[in-house]
Amino acid sequence: MDNKLKWYVVDKEYVSYLKKFDNKVENINYTERLKPYIGILITINEINYYVPISSVKEKHYQMNEDMDFIKIMENDRILGVLNLNNMIPIDNENVRILKYKEIDEYRKFKNDKEKHLYISFLSFELGLINDKIDKIKSNAVELYNEKINRPNSKISKRCCDFKLLEEKCREYK
Repeated sequence: MDNKLKWYVVDKEYVSYLKKFDNKVENINYTERLKPYIGILITINEINYYVPISSVKEKHYQMNEDMDFIKIMENDRILGVLNLNNMIPIDNENVRILKYKEIDEYRKFKNDKEKHLYISFLSFELGLINDKIDKIKSNAVELYNEKINRPNSKISKRCCDFKLLEEKCREYK
């Protein structure tokens, strides 16, 4: 089994469904730009969890990494961030591996050069993410346990309601 993380595309209707129950579930929009979710190849209570990557905002440079927040960096430049507090449970029917040859389905490009540069960036970024695979996985499990065992802690309050979303994941068809 490949132990590396991959880019995943999550079904928009599934994410919209989860948002009805928890407003901390991140928005997903494939109209103008791709919002890939990276799959964390861990299972918590027999449920797969996937983590959305967010693009960089100025505030991220002032923020410190934490159990629920990991910066994807090259030298001193942040390329993206992982908000583990926004990870969502998902089954295999509602997610698929992003194939670069199908990227036009999720994002509009001005030309082939822009498309190839974006694919190169995604590949590079995924390599940096996989360099942190152990930290990402251990933080995800630690955060999950924190949310379940100490639901009123400061960090838990930033998290999606994992137990509720697991229940809704099982109910979704």
